[in-house]
Amino acid sequence: MLLLAVALLCLGCGDEGETFAVFHLETSVGPPGAHGDLRCGPPRPVCPGVVRQPPRREFRYERIAEPALTGDEIDRMSVRKATDPSTGMSLVVVDLTAAGTAAFARLTLEVARFGARDEAWHHVAIVVGDEIVAFPQVDYDAYPNGIAGAPALQMVAASAADARDLVRRLRGG
Repeated sequence: MLLLAVALLCLGCGDEGETFAVFHLETSVGPPGAHGDLRCGPPRPVCPGVVRQPPRREFRYERIAEPALTGDEIDRMSVRKATDPSTGMSLVVVDLTAAGTAAFARLTLEVARFGARDEAWHHVAIVVGDEIVAFPQVDYDAYPNGIAGAPALQMVAASAADARDLVRRLRGG
């Protein structure tokens, strides 16, 4: 389910955890290239805008707008590893604050409306540090008004070890 089966979160640095941000991918992040302040590549199994998956190298992306959701809108101590009971895949779960739930609702409404306008699914990009760790699509038919009231984000991790690493990075451990 989109309630975000995603590769998760970005946060500040050091003991506070790495920076965390969520963007509207198509309007806030440029296409893959050799330069930019965001990156994606191994161990991620997919990267936005890259034809050959899994990516064989790191790609860079220019950030062209501010994130819709930041580390201020998550409960860092809630970040945890979980397992999807239907697939057995490793997940990272991040609880949202009340402000985070509202910001996520606004973001997914925007993403759904752009998708409906373009007749193509748009995505949210989840960034931890400078790494795009997930970019789930928002199905504008299933969620024409976005995703309201989501208490948490779930991201699919590349592996159990990757999930543990993302939890550590977000919690600042």
